[in-house]
Amino acid sequence: MVQGGNKKMKIKVKKATGEVVEVQDENGSPATPVTQQELDQIYQSPEGFKYVGVVLHTHSSPGCYYYIFGGYAVKICW
Repeated sequence: MVQGGNKKMKIKVKKATGEVVEVQDENGSPATPVTQQELDQIYQSPEGFKYVGVVLHTHSSPGCYYYIFGGYAVKICW
């Protein structure tokens, strides 16, 4: 686990559909795919997952992505 400091990730999506095309860390390295079995193990562990936020997509005019975390929300539109 990384202690302190900020981390970034880049999520590339198709504007028309919201489909995720690519996810990278702040150094441009690809994200590691996770199997359902790995997710299940984490969900069932004593530590489990911690809710951080959610990404929502709407395709209207304009299309926007909303990122909601800790009672704070931002949007990115095109």
